Amino acid sequence: MSGPDSSMSGNDGPLVPPDPRTPAQEGRLTVEVDARPGITTIVVKGELDLVTRPLLAAQLARVARDTDSRLVFDLAGTRFMDCGSARLIAGAGHWLLGGGRPVIRRPRPGVRRILELTGLDAQCEIERLVVGRVLVWPLAAREHSGVGR
Repeated sequence: MSGPDSSMSGNDGPLVPPDPRTPAQEGRLTVEVDARPGITTIVVKGELDLVTRPLLAAQLARVARDTDSRLVFDLAGTRFMDCGSARLIAGAGHWLLGGGRPVIRRPRPGVRRILELTGLDAQCEIERLVVGRVLVWPLAAREHSGVGR
């Protein structure tokens, strides 16, 4: 895989930016990029699916071209993610000059489950939840571990 546009174009041509009138631009997905020295954070809010994935791919193409810093995906606002979008995010580290694994910050349980079921969580660094200055495990992890019983 040579870059984000290679997986998104149907004819191996360049990625065409999404039409601003498509549903991806009408509230289904927002993608914000915060590039600072040493770290680039991509905040994804909404639904990542076949229709909205090209918007994320276009942002990744710009980021991969312009940075070699640590890549963080803040997925706290991502309500849904399909397998193709999970592959796109998990493979993003390969496009950076320095390589490495992308960081997944604050994924919702459904998004985390997709990463786990597909095995793509092994290609990412998933941050634990932080409350104040204390690291905590998600409630689901405590329920399964028997802690507090």
